[in-house]
Amino acid sequence: MKISIRIFALAAICALLSGCSTVQEPNLVPLPQKMTAGKGTFAVDNSVSISGNAEFAKEYLKGRLAQGASITLQQEGKRNIEISINPQSDIKREGYRLSVLPDNITIEAADEGGAFYGVQTLLQLMPAQIYSEGGNLGKIKVPCVEIEDYPRFGYRGAGLDVSRTFFPLETIYDFIDWIAYHKINTFHWHITDDNGWRIEIKKYPLLTEKGAWRGPNEVLPPAYGSGNKRYGGFYTQDEIKEVVKYAAERNITIIPEIDMPGHSKAVIETYPQVGCTNKDKTMSVNGEVNNVWCIGKESNYAMIEDIVAELVELFPSKLIHLGGDEVNMDNWKNCPHCQAFMRKMGMKQEIELLNYFVRRMEKIVNKHGRVLVGWDEIIKGGDLEPSTTVYGWGSMKRGANAVRSGQPTVFLPGEYCYLDMKQSPYERGHNWAAIVTLDSCYKIDPINMNEFTPEEEKLVLGIQGNLWCELLDRPERFMEYQFFPRLCAIAEAAWTNPELKDYNNFYGRITSTHYDRLHNMGIKFRLPFPEVIYEDGMLKVTPPYEGATVRYTTDASDPTVSSPVLKGEIETAEPEKYRFATFYKDCNQSITVGASNIELYHYLTPEVTIESSYKESESNRSFPMSNITSYNMKKYWRINRRSYPGDFVQYNFKEPVECGKITVETGVPNITFYSCTEGHVEYSYNGTDFIKGDEFVYGTAVIKPQEKVKAVKIVFDGMSDALITSFQNLRIEK
Repeated sequence: MKISIRIFALAAICALLSGCSTVQEPNLVPLPQKMTAGKGTFAVDNSVSISGNAEFAKEYLKGRLAQGASITLQQEGKRNIEISINPQSDIKREGYRLSVLPDNITIEAADEGGAFYGVQTLLQLMPAQIYSEGGNLGKIKVPCVEIEDYPRFGYRGAGLDVSRTFFPLETIYDFIDWIAYHKINTFHWHITDDNGWRIEIKKYPLLTEKGAWRGPNEVLPPAYGSGNKRYGGFYTQDEIKEVVKYAAERNITIIPEIDMPGHSKAVIETYPQVGCTNKDKTMSVNGEVNNVWCIGKESNYAMIEDIVAELVELFPSKLIHLGGDEVNMDNWKNCPHCQAFMRKMGMKQEIELLNYFVRRMEKIVNKHGRVLVGWDEIIKGGDLEPSTTVYGWGSMKRGANAVRSGQPTVFLPGEYCYLDMKQSPYERGHNWAAIVTLDSCYKIDPINMNEFTPEEEKLVLGIQGNLWCELLDRPERFMEYQFFPRLCAIAEAAWTNPELKDYNNFYGRITSTHYDRLHNMGIKFRLPFPEVIYEDGMLKVTPPYEGATVRYTTDASDPTVSSPVLKGEIETAEPEKYRFATFYKDCNQSITVGASNIELYHYLTPEVTIESSYKESESNRSFPMSNITSYNMKKYWRINRRSYPGDFVQYNFKEPVECGKITVETGVPNITFYSCTEGHVEYSYNGTDFIKGDEFVYGTAVIKPQEKVKAVKIVFDGMSDALITSFQNLRIEK
């Protein structure tokens, strides 16, 4: 049965595209549940009127047509667009019926969300320029079609961390528009963490006066590339109210997250009495110390009550997220207050303290008529209220465990939904969960991937794509690159019934049409790179999608818009000198790649030893000093402490090395965590006298010696912006 439905749906899509190919291929994202092609078109111009009782949807459509096409809809006209809401209708929640006929367009819905999404689909039936500002299309031909549509899941989310990287209000408003275009209805706003408190709390003004900033002379040190300057910001309560209102008009609920009891360095450095009374220096998984609320201090719960009281006045969301993840429980093990509390309560393990804290948070949140949300760690250590909602992030299995424990669950497992992960082995991003491709995002299906009972299926609320922002300091607009088009895949996975989904069909819709929409929306989206191999003296290049423009260079430099366009296979005896990239309209391009089956860089590998101000750490055997004498560019040496002015690492060659260039890299390879943010490189021709070279930029410095080199030294001129420092093998070229 499912197969026949899927075939019918895809056949209907193909018929629609075929019938309307002379006008505009719709290629809708997310794919509607049912779509039937009609004959002819509806012409949208200044003679068209608009009517109906869906006031915001009407005004929204009028505004979009005015901005993107210079078309003004009338009160009366020869042809009409009607957008109506009937709460008594049998249309499902957030669903709609869209009918496009030559003389009229109607959108019917049972609620405002459905009317709004009907408008979003109507906009996608128009040329992509409708999303631009200041467009002048004159007349728009909309293909005739009948669509009946509704979401598979009631929760369709996008999560953004603004603690590590702070985004101005303009970006937040843009982001809300972008996710609204894709029928995502929840914005999970991660507004506090170790590295910045971003929300004004009037009873505790120091949280933003001090806790929103990091850098020299701040309570928070530099982190994640923010460097030796004051960095940060926060949102006032008045600003947040306006953002919440703006989102609600677009059928988006904002769920705020105040992360606790871990991930709380910003509040503890601002109000030190909140933390545990100990000298524990063990690091959390994020490389932070002293970032956990003390469970044994009763005064802490009064402070949390005050914070939550202000939070619920700003956010009408039923769900209030208070974290509960990645708690460094060594703080509790070494805290006299926490240990005394454990003895008093008869607790045996520190995980019971987490459960106690979560149960206290439930009472605080429930008192305001709201429901507590936490990460999947909160299901450990004891029972929870049946309404308490879990975000299953650690893995699909951990989300399933939350469901089987009886908790409502949103699925965002890292291997499918964490958009801070790399999109390929060659791009920036984390990789601890997986390399998260567009295909991976599209595959997420928490129900069909688990053998849930019918009752358990009711606890699966939906899906969310999440972006943590440790690595968003560069390049510019990297947030957009990481989100799109992967968030489009998650949007379709959350909206469209699984029997209708087909990745190849989705990929075709994205690359043939939706790229144009994303561009006109103002999104700097990621382009896939071409596949390149070298065989039989020929460079063979496969463009990443039909019609893609690939440009190339012959000197190992990055292609630009002036580089030649690839026309076919390239015959060459020097394939390592060629580089390729995909281009979109000469205003966006992919990363640069070379042939994947040959060695692109012929690095020299002279015998080398290391001397340093750091000591080899017995507790860090996975990343020993010997890693950076191996010339394995995937390996690195990690130091479990912050670096300070005067710290150094010196590479001593057994014999002087004749070379043309040495690239000195710090940080984790291709992730740039734990690098030298303030320092320079030195080099010596005799091993004794050193010449000062370039300063490190984003953890990298380059040497171009004039003579044979005997030693290379990394020197720190300022404090590093992490509690960990990492070093890599030298890249030595002839």
